[in-house]
Amino acid sequence: MAKRGETREKILGAAAQLAAEHGISATAVDDIAAEAGVAKGSVYYNFGSKERLYAELLGETLQRAGQRLRESLDGARPGDAVRAVAEAFLRGLQEHPSSSKVVAAELFRLDRPWRESLAEYRSLFFSIFAEALEADGRPASPANAAAVFGSTIMVGFERMLFADRLDLEEAIAAIEGAD
Repeated sequence: MAKRGETREKILGAAAQLAAEHGISATAVDDIAAEAGVAKGSVYYNFGSKERLYAELLGETLQRAGQRLRESLDGARPGDAVRAVAEAFLRGLQEHPSSSKVVAAELFRLDRPWRESLAEYRSLFFSIFAEALEADGRPASPANAAAVFGSTIMVGFERMLFADRLDLEEAIAAIEGAD
């Protein structure tokens, strides 16, 4: 018998995989339970609803990304902060492709209950990129931070969808030039 934490992780993994393939709206709780190998009631017991399940999935994914970015910035050598943060972001997408795709699909949706949470993390990521620019002695205006963050997201999506066209070093070099 699986422990509750293991069951939750199986459900979150299944929910991420299915939503990455079909979208949140097209993913049913029955499908998530079947993919996770658990009873439908286990999904509701652990999360209460499909919306809470995806709110937790998005929250955990964004929290993990924020922590990764912060750690990379804090550990960056002088002059390499943008590179360190961009690389950390791209590696996070590579390590967690399903949940990253779900976040990407939800970033611009305005009709979701987790919209405010996404906006808070977006602001956090902008501030980390602004700090990285500043640490590298580059202009750290909100527009420049948005440009570098936006470039990082788009390069990350390109790598996720067409990984064979763009290697990590090429991607980072392109991002470093964006401001």
